[in-house]
Parts: sequence; C-alpha cells; structure tokens
Amino acid sequence: MHGLCLDSQNYLWKGDTLVVMENNDLRRGVLHHFHTSKTAGHPRITKTIQLIQPHYWWPHMKDFMTAYVKGCVTCQMNKINTHPTQPPLFPITSSSNLPFQMIAVDFITKLPLSYGNDTILMITDHNVLKASIFLPCKETIDAVGVAELYATHVFPHYGIPLKVISD
Repeated sequence: MHGLCLDSQNYLWKGDTLVVMENNDLRRGVLHHFHTSKTAGHPRITKTIQLIQPHYWWPHMKDFMTAYVKGCVTCQMNKINTHPTQPPLFPITSSSNLPFQMIAVDFITKLPLSYGNDTILMITDHNVLKASIFLPCKETIDAVGVAELYATHVFPHYGIPLKVISD
C-alpha cells in the first residue's frame, strides 16, 4: 500500500526511511531529537520536516510534526508577533465650545538662558482655538510654580479648564 518492506530484523522500511509505527511516544521522541533537543535548536516546521524525512516515515507525519512544533512552548515564547494587539484608542473629546477648556501642558527644556529663564511652559488649547500660550520659566519649576503661572497668565482670560492633559 505505502511501498513498505520488512527487513530481517523485523524493521519496516519505506525506501531508505525507517517506518515509525503507531507509537506516539516514539514519534514525539523523534521530534524531540530533531526539534527540541539542545543540539536541534528549535527549527521551524518546514526545517524540522526536512530534517526528519530522510530518516523516518509514518502516515500523516507532516500533520503530526506541525502540531508538535506549533505546541512547542519555547518556540511560541520566542516567536515574533507579526500582529501585535494595539490598545484601543480613546479620543480626547470635550463638550465645551469655549477656548482653553481642554488644555495640554508641556515643557520645552534645555534652552539657552534668557532673562534668567531656561524653559518654556507651553499651554495648548485642544478644542476650539488650537492655539498655544508660551510662558518662560526655569527648569526647576514645581507644581506650585506652574499653578501660579497659569493663574497669572491664563486664568484671567479663560478661567479654569475642564480637562488638563500632561505627562
């Protein structure tokens, strides 16, 4: 049926390859030797098949080997994820139509010293105007200093924002 021959030692051969009978432990042992052992190095499915086919044969061996390699924990851990899951995007939205009710606060640092300041506090409207206010300050500014700058330069014109985006 499959072109099998029995030799004098009762081993079954298909051409030059030894036939592994329906013994899944023996088949897994062959796969361990050619795929999982330290000297094998966990080759991919096609390479594992190419390594085993010259020496062993059994019916549906490609399916068996494919399932074995796909179930290999080491291969799955080291496999490159070509379809990484991306976190869902949550757009920043505001219900207000007033300027500077949703702002982003950021710093531009490491600038040359100018009038005693080396940093710029940038306050950007993210809703209506898409405008920015740039306030000079020192890189050592703390939260209280930022609040004072906001209270002095932005609050009198636009009030308290509904949302503040900052890193």
